[in-house]
Amino acid sequence: MKRIIKTLALALTGAFILAACEDVPAPYITPTNNGGGSVVPEATEVTCAQAVELTAALADGATSAETYAITGYITEVVGEVSRNQQTFWLADTKDGGRVFEAYWADLPEGVTQFKAGSKVKITGQLTKYVNSNTGKMTPEIKNAKVEILEGGGDDVPSDAIEVTCAQAVELTNALADGATSAETYAITGYITEVVGEVSRNQQTFWMADTKDGGRVFEAYWADLPEGVTEFKAGSKVKITGQLMKYVNANTGQVTPEIKNADVVILEEGTPDTPDTPDTGAGSKETPYTVAQALDIINAGTYTSAKVYIKGTISQISEISTGYGNATYYISDDGSTTKQLQVFRGYGLGGDKFTSEDDLLVGDDVVVYGELTLYGGQTPEVTHSQLYMLNGETSGGDTPDPQPSTGNTITFSENGYENAQDFDGKSITVGDATLTFSVGSGSTTPKYYNTGTAMRLYGGNTLTISSSKAIAKVEFTYNSGADYTPTAETATVTPGTYDFSSHTWTGSATSIVLSNKANRGHFRIASITITYAN
Repeated sequence: MKRIIKTLALALTGAFILAACEDVPAPYITPTNNGGGSVVPEATEVTCAQAVELTAALADGATSAETYAITGYITEVVGEVSRNQQTFWLADTKDGGRVFEAYWADLPEGVTQFKAGSKVKITGQLTKYVNSNTGKMTPEIKNAKVEILEGGGDDVPSDAIEVTCAQAVELTNALADGATSAETYAITGYITEVVGEVSRNQQTFWMADTKDGGRVFEAYWADLPEGVTEFKAGSKVKITGQLMKYVNANTGQVTPEIKNADVVILEEGTPDTPDTPDTGAGSKETPYTVAQALDIINAGTYTSAKVYIKGTISQISEISTGYGNATYYISDDGSTTKQLQVFRGYGLGGDKFTSEDDLLVGDDVVVYGELTLYGGQTPEVTHSQLYMLNGETSGGDTPDPQPSTGNTITFSENGYENAQDFDGKSITVGDATLTFSVGSGSTTPKYYNTGTAMRLYGGNTLTISSSKAIAKVEFTYNSGADYTPTAETATVTPGTYDFSSHTWTGSATSIVLSNKANRGHFRIASITITYAN
C-alpha cells in the first residue's frame, strides 16, 4: 500500500510540474446521458488491484477527491440496462472474478449492453460502499465513463482443458465451497434441460454425457452463439469457462457449473425418448397416480426413464405462449393443492401451447415425462409432454376465483405486464400501502409472469405501511429454496418474522422486508395483512 501511495504521489508531483508548461493537455469532458458534461481533472491510471487498495483506505461511504482511470476486463455483467446504464464487475485478468465494481456505468455511444470478456477503461472517483447489514465493503466507481478497448467474450481459449460432464463434476466437487477453478475447461455433452427464458442474450441449461443423462452439469447464464435465439434440449454442445462450486446456503446442495460460458453448438437435436413398457405401472395402459409418483420421488428410486402419470390440474403457474410450454400442478383428488409440479411441459404429442386457454384448472391429463426432486425440495415432472387431455384435446372449466378479503393481494390477479418495473412505485392493499425499492441493489423489483410473482432482488426492499397498527402479515412465496427468504438472506423489521411459516407478527404502522442475499431473488406470490383490534 505504501509503495502504491508513494508512486501515486510521485505521479501527482509530476503533474503539478507539468502544469507550468504550455503543452499540458486540456482536461477532458465526462459526458452525461443527455450529452452534457463537466470538466474533470486528469485521471490517474491504476490497475483494478491498486484501485481496491486505494478504495479500502477511504472512510466508509467516502468518495475519493481524485479521479482514476482503471483498465481491466469485464468479468460479470449484473442486471439489465436502465437509463442507458448498466452495472458490471471487472478485474485485471479475464478470469479474475469480482474485483472492482462499475456501478451503473454509462454505456458508450452505439453500445446496447456491456459484455463479459471485454477489455475496458473506466474513469471516475472511487467510492467505498459498505453494506449496513453485512459490513461487507464494495470498491466501486458510480456512473463511470467507459471506453471499450477490446470486444472480447467470444473467443474460446486454445488452452482449455477438454473434459466430460462427469469429469467436470468431479473436478468441481474438489473445489472449496463457492470457489472457481483457476483453469479453463471445455466440456462436451448434450443439453438435457433448458431452464428459464432468454435474458441479455443468455440462457441457463443442464447437460450430461448422454441425451437422457438428466441434470449433471449446469451452464448458468451461458452466452447464446450468434444467430441462435434459444438453446434446445437434445443438442450436442461444447461449453468453455471456469468451473464453479455453487453451494445453496439454505439446503447445502452443491451445483457444479460454469457461469457465462461460451457455447459452440456441435449438433442440433431433440431429446431421446427412453423405451417405456406398454403394460404395468407407469405405462400408457396403467399410468401412475400422483400419489404413486410422489412415493417414487420421495424414495429416491426415480431414474431418467420417462413414465406416464395421471392426474387433474389443480393450479397453473404459467402458460408461456412464446415458448409453447406450461408449468402447472396436478393432484389425484382434483383439489387446488400443489402436489406434483409439471415443469415447463409441452402439449399433446409435444406440440406447443398457443393460447392460455389450451390448458385449464380442472383438466384431466396424462403426462409423459421424467420424475425428479428439484433442489431437494420440489417433486417435479420434467422433459414432459401431454399424452392425454380430457380424453381428447379440449379443455375444461376454470373454477370460480376465491373472494378477496380486501387486505390480501395476489399479484397475478392484478393485470401487471410481464417484467413490469416497480422501483419506487406503491400498491394499495385495503388500508395498507406496499412500496418497492431497488435499495442498495443493482436490479429493480419487477413483476414476472414466470412464477406469477413480484421479484425482490438482492438489496431490494418492500415497505408495508398503514395508518392502522399492523398485527400480522402473511407472505406466500413460489416454491424453491432460492425464491424464499431465510434468516441468512433476509431481514424483516421491526417485530418478529417466522421463517418457517413466513408470517410477521408485532405492532407497527410500517414494516420493511429487505433482501440481503448476493444471488437469486425472492418471488412473492401474495400478501395478507391483519390489523390490531
